[in-house]
Formats: sequence, structure tokens, C-alpha cells
Amino acid sequence: MPKICLNMIVKNESKIILRLLESVLPIIDTYCICDTGSTDNTKELIEVYFNEQNIVGKIIEEPFKDFGYNRTFALQACLGMPNADYILLLDADMILEISPSLSISKFKEELNYELYHLFQGSPSFLYKNVRLVRNVPGISYWGVTHEYVNPPPHFRYYTIPSTDIFINDIGDGGSKEEKFIRDIRLLLKGLEENPNNDRYTYYLANSYKDAGQLKNAIETYKKRIKIGGWKEEVWYSYYSMGKCYKDLGNMPKAINSWMEGYQYFPERIENLYEIIMYYRLKGQYNTAYMYYCLANYEKSRKTDYDHLFLQKDIYDYKLDYELSIIGYYCNWNNYNMNEINMKIMACPTIEDAILKNVFTNYKFYTPKLVDKKSRDETINISTVIPSDFVSSTPSLCWKTDGKELLVNTRYVNYHIGEKGEYINGEKIHTINVISIMDTSSRPWNKTKEFIFHYKTQYDDLYVGVEDIRLLYHNDAVYYSGNRCIAMGNIHVEYGCIDLKEETNVNSTLLKTKYQQGVEKNWVLFIDKENQMKMVYKWYPLTIGEVITKQDAELFSSVSLLNITNEHKTPEFFKYMRGSTNGIVIGEEIWFITHIVSYESRRYYYHCFVVLDINSLQVKKYSTIFTFEKQPVEYTLGFVYNTEDNEFLIGYSVMDKETKYMNISRNEIDKLF
Repeated sequence: MPKICLNMIVKNESKIILRLLESVLPIIDTYCICDTGSTDNTKELIEVYFNEQNIVGKIIEEPFKDFGYNRTFALQACLGMPNADYILLLDADMILEISPSLSISKFKEELNYELYHLFQGSPSFLYKNVRLVRNVPGISYWGVTHEYVNPPPHFRYYTIPSTDIFINDIGDGGSKEEKFIRDIRLLLKGLEENPNNDRYTYYLANSYKDAGQLKNAIETYKKRIKIGGWKEEVWYSYYSMGKCYKDLGNMPKAINSWMEGYQYFPERIENLYEIIMYYRLKGQYNTAYMYYCLANYEKSRKTDYDHLFLQKDIYDYKLDYELSIIGYYCNWNNYNMNEINMKIMACPTIEDAILKNVFTNYKFYTPKLVDKKSRDETINISTVIPSDFVSSTPSLCWKTDGKELLVNTRYVNYHIGEKGEYINGEKIHTINVISIMDTSSRPWNKTKEFIFHYKTQYDDLYVGVEDIRLLYHNDAVYYSGNRCIAMGNIHVEYGCIDLKEETNVNSTLLKTKYQQGVEKNWVLFIDKENQMKMVYKWYPLTIGEVITKQDAELFSSVSLLNITNEHKTPEFFKYMRGSTNGIVIGEEIWFITHIVSYESRRYYYHCFVVLDINSLQVKKYSTIFTFEKQPVEYTLGFVYNTEDNEFLIGYSVMDKETKYMNISRNEIDKLF
């Protein structure tokens, strides 16, 4: 099996060197590191670390001349070393990210090319570079800075997928300002020796730009364009020149540079993205839309993303993010704005600020289920409730064979003001009314109704059990709800409801190893083994089972939610909560969840999430929707009627109206 040697040049890297060494430990067998003049303890840290890991290698020393010279010196020092069939070329300010699914032994066994490209950068900005080479004579570096591996002409290349190994190029190794000035000096010297060298000219322009010398950068980019040659550098010169003009406040010349870049190389759209964003920010939506259509056309034709310094986030989601705003004002092509927004939300590399802004704008696009309902349902409550209470969110579940419906109707003594604020009295009080409905014929017949009785020792500012969710399992009615023990201390209460005695039994407070001050929105479901489980959170999807033990500090017992499953979920699931218990439909478990967009007031969205009953992984999820497009909507339960092929969903509007909606399964399926 081929062995791998770590090869670097370092100088005063004591703050970050161990981070790099820890990241390469699983894959390297030896090391050869060249120190160019450290005055800190970089060399000692390297030696101690590798001694502790029982990895034999060497540290050599050579004063810094330029990057091409010193990297070549370090590379050639590997010749003849044991356990060094291949050389891994890295810098101290990098982290080697190896996929957990990659078999390192198999990876090494399959090494047979002379040169390997690895992708480096970040999830949003990346490019490939030669970072793994066979340890043979004839390979060197060329260039005083921004150097590259210069192999014999017959050597073969292979690109390692970024999903297997990726170099996280953090770039925190030393002063950037000093680096730019140093690079300018080295590149000017290099151009004295190699006039009109395309690579030196390009990186000199970049160094001027990075150092804030924008006029020098523009003139140098013009020289690089005139030299011609590699298409990627020429295009990037147009692109960067446009950014320089933008920073100088000359937008006509910036746009002209970006459009010249498009004319030269239409496969890249980062320049068009800059133009779209400029016109969108100016409120010129028709013009922005025109450029979006052009960029989207080029993106739709694209199959190869192997480019120099690719701004990958623009292709992944930022271009569509522009449309998510522009499309409200201008959408000649009738783009499906719900699909566009869902695609943006699901992007794994989306910036959190952009994700939140998508939520903010989504209220203008969100579908509302009330437009698709087949009919309303009414469940009248005859129990006398104090006049200062209003009915709020209901929960419901089938009791037996889909004919007897259990319903909990929550009543509250607070209301929501015009600005979304809660207005309540001395106590925040909840009363829960349980109803049993015979649905075998219409109109439905209520067979029982009672106020739910609970253990009151934790009543204080908050009175009662909030947000009760019902689940019928093995001839018992289970519930979960929120209990506020004290301000900032909310637990999930879990137990059974004795329908005969009209009270709770075996009630406990749930805890988990992830316990936080405020815990709520855990939801129950039945798995394929007919065991009851709970979703603790949706990002990642975290599932547990309840284990009960004695705890005198709480109720007579406390139940521990023992985590049994964790699965990866889309990025926007980090904001997903609750809402309903899961219902089994065939080989699937269906939930309704909610997302809150916190703005000047709260706005609620909802989403069907479907788990595969065998793997308990997310199988699919719907377009985010609302019930009636009201700011505050909430649901705690829904059921599926197999005979009618429709869902009955209970929900509240503004915490003061209890509503029920029947909606066809076919209409819900259109949301996926």
C-alpha cells in the first residue's frame, strides 16, 4: 500500500499548526517540513506532536527566498525518504477534511497517477490545485509567489472528488496586509526577469486589488487581458476589474467590464450576478430581471463547474435568491416562486442571514390551504368556560378504528395585540376540554366531554398544561404538553389520560441529555415495531424513546428521553419545530411542523414532513405553507381518513379562533 508524506514550508505558525496536523493524522505516514526561519516554537510543536503519535519524519531548515524556490527545496527533500511514496502538499492555515465514508486504506491502494488535484477553499468559493504528487525526481514548483507544481510533460493527472477529501483553506496564517505587499514585491521582481509573464501579471493585479491599490489593479488587469492565454485568468481579470470600478464608485465602467467578461466567456455568471444585484438594490427590477434571465439561461446549460476561483454559492443559491426578491415585482416567465424559495432554503451552504431573509419575504408567496379545503368541520363545546377565555389550538387523534375522534380544545385567557405582542392578566391560564366524537355518521355525535384535570403543584404564573398533543396507542390515550415550572424553566409533560376518571395518570416530566432551560415541541409517533417514540428536534432529526425512573424533585417519577436515532436534514430544518404528533399512513409517518419568522412581529409557516417508517429518515417534505395567511397560526394535531382520502387538520388563528379543515390528500400531494 502506498504511503503518504506531509510536506510544507512553515514560519511562525505556532497558533495554528496543531490544527492542521490533527486534520492530516488519519492519512499520513511520515512528514518532511521545511522551516524558513521561525522565531516561535513552531518546530518544537511539530516534533512533540508527531513523537506523541509515533510518526517518524524530519524538519529541515532553509531561509526564505521565494515560494517557488522554498517549496521546491522542501519537495525535493522528500526524495529517498521511507514511507513517502506520495507527497501531500499543504499549508499550515489549512484543514484537511476527509469524508467519514472514505476508506483511507482503499484510497491509498488505488493511488497510481503521478499528480492529483484536490479542491480547496470553502463551500461557497473553491478551485482545484495539485496537492498530492508521486515522490519521484523531476517535479518542482514554478513562480516566486502564487507558485504552481511543474511536472514532467508525460505525467498524468486525476481529480479527487471534493466529497472525498477537501482542503478547507482558512487563510489565517499571518498578516494579510504584509502578504499583499510582499507578493507585490516578489511579482514585480519576477516580471523584471520574465516580462509580460501572464501568471505574474494576473497575480500582481490581484495583489494590487487586495492591497487596496485599485487603480494599479485596473491597469494591470488590462495588461493581463491584452496578453491573452488561459481563458479563466482573462475572464477573472474582467470580473475583478469590474469589482475595482465598483469600489471606486464608477458603476458604468464596472458594468461594462462585467459585460465584456460575459461576451468573452459566457459560461461563468458571477459577473452577471453582480449586475443583477446592483439593479435590484436600486429598485430597477425589470432590468435586474432581464439580466437574471440571461444568467439563468447560462446556468441551465452548465455541466462543468471546474473553474478558477469559482464563487460556487452564486450557482448554488445566490442567483435564485435575487429572483426570490425580483420575482415579486417582475416575473414574465412565470417562474414558480414557491419552488425557487424552497430550493434556496434547502441549500446546505446557505448563509443564515439570507435564509432568514427568505423566510421574511416568503409571506408574499406562501400558499394557503384554506383555498384548497373540501369543507370546514365544527366541534361545538358545551362545557361552560369563563367569559375571559377564548378557544385556541386544538389537538386530535383517532381513538379506535377511525370512527371515534378524540379532541382537546385549548382555552386561554390572553390575546395577541395588533403588533403581535401577548396581552395577559396576572396569570397565564390554560383550560383544556376533552371531547369524544362519534364520526360514523353526520352530523357527528359527541359522546363525552370534560375538563382535563391535571397535577397542579407547578401552577404559578403559568396555570395549566399548554399545547397538549394527543396520541392513542395500545388502548391508552397518551398526551404531551408544556409545563412552565418557573420563568425560563419549561419542561415537556408526558402521561396518559383516564377518560373515565377525566384526569391524567402516570404523568412525568421528560428530560434529555441535551436538556435546555426551555424545552417544548417534542412530538410523539408509533414506529414499525408498534413502539412509541418522540422527535426531539428536526436538525438533525433526533429521535428518542421514553425511559421512566424515580425523581422526587419533580413528579413521582421523571422520564428520560433516550436518544436512539439521529439523521441529517436540510439546512432550513434548524428553524423547524413541533408541531403535531406523527400519524402512520402506509409505510410513512406524517407530521406537520412549523417555522417562525421573527420580524417586527412573528409570522408562522407550516410544512408536512414525512419519515420513512423503516429507516426513520426524512423521505420528503412539502412546500412551506400557511392555513389562512394570518401572522399567527398554529396546529397541534391532524388525522387521516382513509375512506375519504382526506386529512382533518385542527388549527388556531391568532390564538383566539379554533378551526378545523378537511382537505383532500390529492391537494396535499401537490405541495410535494
